[in-house]
Amino acid sequence: MLKKFVNVFGGDPNKKELEKLGLLAVEVNDLEAKYEALSDAELKAKTAEFREKIVAAEASFDSEEEKIEAAEEVMKEILPDAFSVVREASKRTLGQRHYDVQVISASVLHKGEIAEMRTGEGKTLSSTMAVYLNALTGRGVHLITVNDYLARRDARWMGEIYHFLGLSIGILQMASATENGKKAFLYDPEKESTREDQDKLKLVDRKLAYEADVTYGTNSEFGFDYLRDNMTMNKADRVQRGHYYAIVDEVDNVLIDEARTPLIISGPASGDIENYARMAQLVRQLNPEDYEISEKDRSIALTEIGTSHVENLLGQALRDPERPEDVTPEQARLLGYLEQALRAQFLFHRNKDYLVQGGKVVIVDEFTGRLMPGRRWSDGLHQAVEAKEGVKVEPENITYATITLQNYFRMYEKLAGMTGTALTEAEEFSKIYDLEVLPIPTNLEYQVDNQLADLVALTAIDEYNFKYTYYAHPDDPDQLPIFWKRKDYPDVIYRTEEAKYRALVREIITFNIKGRPLLVGTTSVESSEKLSNRLRAEQVKRLLQVLVIRYAWLKANDREEDGRQISELEQFNAPIDKLQANDLRSITRDLGLSLNLEDPDNLS
Repeated sequence: MLKKFVNVFGGDPNKKELEKLGLLAVEVNDLEAKYEALSDAELKAKTAEFREKIVAAEASFDSEEEKIEAAEEVMKEILPDAFSVVREASKRTLGQRHYDVQVISASVLHKGEIAEMRTGEGKTLSSTMAVYLNALTGRGVHLITVNDYLARRDARWMGEIYHFLGLSIGILQMASATENGKKAFLYDPEKESTREDQDKLKLVDRKLAYEADVTYGTNSEFGFDYLRDNMTMNKADRVQRGHYYAIVDEVDNVLIDEARTPLIISGPASGDIENYARMAQLVRQLNPEDYEISEKDRSIALTEIGTSHVENLLGQALRDPERPEDVTPEQARLLGYLEQALRAQFLFHRNKDYLVQGGKVVIVDEFTGRLMPGRRWSDGLHQAVEAKEGVKVEPENITYATITLQNYFRMYEKLAGMTGTALTEAEEFSKIYDLEVLPIPTNLEYQVDNQLADLVALTAIDEYNFKYTYYAHPDDPDQLPIFWKRKDYPDVIYRTEEAKYRALVREIITFNIKGRPLLVGTTSVESSEKLSNRLRAEQVKRLLQVLVIRYAWLKANDREEDGRQISELEQFNAPIDKLQANDLRSITRDLGLSLNLEDPDNLS
């Protein structure tokens, strides 16, 4: 409410900020001709010139904080020139010129804020300007990606710009590719390989990757290196050299969705493995009244009846009835095994939270649905799940070092991020990380709004009754579209799971007919299997028959499709796999329909 009040009476703060940064983009544009006239050698020499200015400014101060402040002042002064240098280098190496919105986005990243850019608007190229400018300080810039492939792809892709301007690029990869995390890579354009994961990459000691001007890697690689550095006995063995500036790609995924996920380095501990199997058998004998489950907190606790039942099954007391707060070491140990057995049995479900593959329990990532082989739950939970599934129970690990991603990224002097969806979590970013979010318009919108393009924005209504925007020439009497603004449809909520699955399958069929592949994401393996079953020939055929009947009924009764339930067709709302051809025949006779989908009338 307050934000709306400010927007109405004080103007949109985002628009004011964009106008301010737009002036910077104009300044960079004005310098373009100057840097186009330079030779390659003269353009490359600008890096040394900028660095000398920063070193000279820092020389007057002793403390690191004062030096960083001095460097920030110089960067503010040289920013338009540094951005122009990067743009010119990009044109000469990649053949890509930064748009004005990408210059604006780079300014936002340099300030230590989050730039929200639509998919396809060029976040990767935008980051090069901010990365180059901050790398001039020599303190190292970390660019965090969401997976190893993106780390090496972006490092090699944008590496051509950095290499041209004399910067070194380090690339971190997962432990299996780097001698258990002891090695990393440097970008080397001279090194060629037929293997994608080794092309233009030179294997070096991990420390050298961090000593590079720019280091690419995933959030977990940076986090685990920090933990290993804190476990080493010799300071010289540390690989990281500080946490000055980081840009986080897909920042909402890393800093919000996975922020409280702890990174843990653990080792084997001695434990009584037999107790896991014993407790797994015991909890299977419990009755519903023996325990209470809190789905919200994902916790489970024994009731008084349950405690008595467990004590009878164990043949020993879990607590002293006279002094329940006093627990012996042996009782505490048993309660620990029991608690994890209860969680494994009633809170963690096969094919949703984990899979059993090759005699091992493999965790399923709750955010992405991807398998995480090698990862294990802590505090004995993984062993409890193994005992539940009857696979070999591996020894429990104890934690040597741990940190959450939230705490790790808050150590950086300056933190920035980029993503396509940050505005919805703007309040969390501000409260937790003191990060502001600025939505950047698309290049086309920016060009039209600032009258930089000979286009006019017009609106129309599509076949689904949604308003959309397109762009046409102002002097075209027919106002024919030249470009379209991306349509962002609102979320669709379904009353029942059956209705949702039917709509999903119908959408998939529609795009399949058009020859367009469709990516469908689900929250669990179980949901994926349900949807997969719905795409079997018999179930698709039955759904199409029901849709044909609904269409014919609406036409016969002079009704328009509005998505509402129709009482006369309520019998067909049952799950598709429960409907038989005989269930459909009575109404098809009344409507004069054939159930054969290849009938010419049905095909249309």
